[in-house]
Amino acid sequence: MKLAAALFLLALAACVPKAKGDSVPPPPDLACYPAGWHFPLLATDTKIYRQGAVVRITPQVDISPAGTAELPLKCTSGWSVSGPAKLSADRKSVTIAADAPVGAIVTIGFRHAGQPAQAQFKVVAKDEIVLTGRWSQRSLEGCSAAEPVRELEFRPENGFSVTFLPFETYQDYWGSYAWDPDTGRIRLTVVGGNFVPGNLDLEGEAELAGGRLRLKDLFLGSRDGAPRSGCTYVF
Repeated sequence: MKLAAALFLLALAACVPKAKGDSVPPPPDLACYPAGWHFPLLATDTKIYRQGAVVRITPQVDISPAGTAELPLKCTSGWSVSGPAKLSADRKSVTIAADAPVGAIVTIGFRHAGQPAQAQFKVVAKDEIVLTGRWSQRSLEGCSAAEPVRELEFRPENGFSVTFLPFETYQDYWGSYAWDPDTGRIRLTVVGGNFVPGNLDLEGEAELAGGRLRLKDLFLGSRDGAPRSGCTYVF
């Protein structure tokens, strides 16, 4: 009799609805990288763009030591743009005004999990000659073959980096550069690196034509250590 009563009470308790405060919260959306796992950032291809250009933007999260991962747009909020540019409806790009003042700074921002992220870039004239950007080697002329430079990046603050085999944020070596667009003379100065070849020749000429960058009479190095002269890189 006592056993039957106990079973009845247990069954009755199971039918009593739980109070709202006792409900179990839904699991976090792991695709959105919940707060505390990372910090957000906004990636652009470079830090300098021409008047009228369309700039691709990519929200990301730092998931070190693995690197970065793209952040779904559903996980972002509070998008904003300051400067002479307009954000696209799909939040995948901004378009710089055709008459944007040369030297203007555009700032793009968003929020994720309570944390802000932003990217900035400088506007240059539509026809201004600049090296700034990320280049990938197409060919090497005038000297024996060497390991291709898959990423050569020139930054607006006169910095550069060289990477033979890109992997996440890895770079082989980096430094500063000086370039005279009137004469074409260029000089690269190494200030650090993970791998700095011993056969570098970093003074020569840089020429921009037809959307191609040509570096003449210099050598960006190779792992075999063999010296080379008379090289022309085409990017």
